[in-house]
Amino acid sequence: MLLPRMKLARLFDAAFHAMADTHWVVLFLLIAFHAASTWVLFTVSGETELTGPATFFYWYATTAYTVGYGDLSPSTNSGRLITALWVFPGAIAAFTTVVAKVLAAIGEVWRLRRAGKGDYSGMNQSIVLIGYNAARTPKMIAELCSDLSQAQTLILLTRQTLAEPDPRVRYVQSDSLTSTEALTRAGVREASRVLVFTDSDSDTLAATLAATALAPASAHVICYFEDEDHARLIDQHCPQVEVILSAGPELVARACKDPGASQVISALTSHLDASATLFSLRWPDRPARPFGDLARVLLDHGATLLAIQPGHDTSPTFNPPSERRVEPGDRLFYIASNRLDASGLAG
Repeated sequence: MLLPRMKLARLFDAAFHAMADTHWVVLFLLIAFHAASTWVLFTVSGETELTGPATFFYWYATTAYTVGYGDLSPSTNSGRLITALWVFPGAIAAFTTVVAKVLAAIGEVWRLRRAGKGDYSGMNQSIVLIGYNAARTPKMIAELCSDLSQAQTLILLTRQTLAEPDPRVRYVQSDSLTSTEALTRAGVREASRVLVFTDSDSDTLAATLAATALAPASAHVICYFEDEDHARLIDQHCPQVEVILSAGPELVARACKDPGASQVISALTSHLDASATLFSLRWPDRPARPFGDLARVLLDHGATLLAIQPGHDTSPTFNPPSERRVEPGDRLFYIASNRLDASGLAG
């Protein structure tokens, strides 16, 4: 008696592992075959109350899900034997296999993303941060997340392997910051903004050139350099890229001439610890308005208008004449405690 039981246990174990290793299409075909054969056996055994399409689907599903409400059950001895020997082993095994495969797929996606191997190429309007500096990148992430819209996602592409990635960002690890495959996985092709900030100017130069070649024309690409020569190369070859050059020596000299200037500049560039921060907005497709008129409107909203950057130019103009017209597409720079909605100002 023990030998047949062992053989039966091995048979069920082999069947379960075979189902677990099968493709989704094969698995659903097996489930469909099992359900159809059950319906045929019930029809032959005279289970007329369970063979109606809706009734049978409901009974089979609750049985497979192991819910077992008890409102429907076989009424004949043959139907009960079919349920015990055929329906229970097959339906429950199929259900648990589906659950196991779904959980395994979710776990695999989670594992790949945590290891930096996720694919975010399908994301739109994301912000891609290329490079990692242990001292500066975490602060940059905090600054970005403090003013990040709900529709945007921050994606970090780095060569470093991060044991504990920041939960606020999607993490992509690659041996190369210029790899087309890595940049694509990080979503550069559909990004709204790309920030390049690495440990060295040579890496920043290479990554900026590679990202600019992949990013859409509408994307805003920003890069940071310590050395002026590297910054000049980007200006020459990629004039649409916004280059940020280290202002250390200039800031020291300015603080010497105007005490406290460095604190003011630092406060205007941070959104975390300041009561007033530098923001910008693009004037919407509305009638043009004089700069002085808009300055008064912003003042009523608790903001101070500083400069205007025409849509076709890269150089902002500070304190233009009051009668200067602000056209659709022009960018306005202002100081405020919170970001303003351009549509509310235009109304």
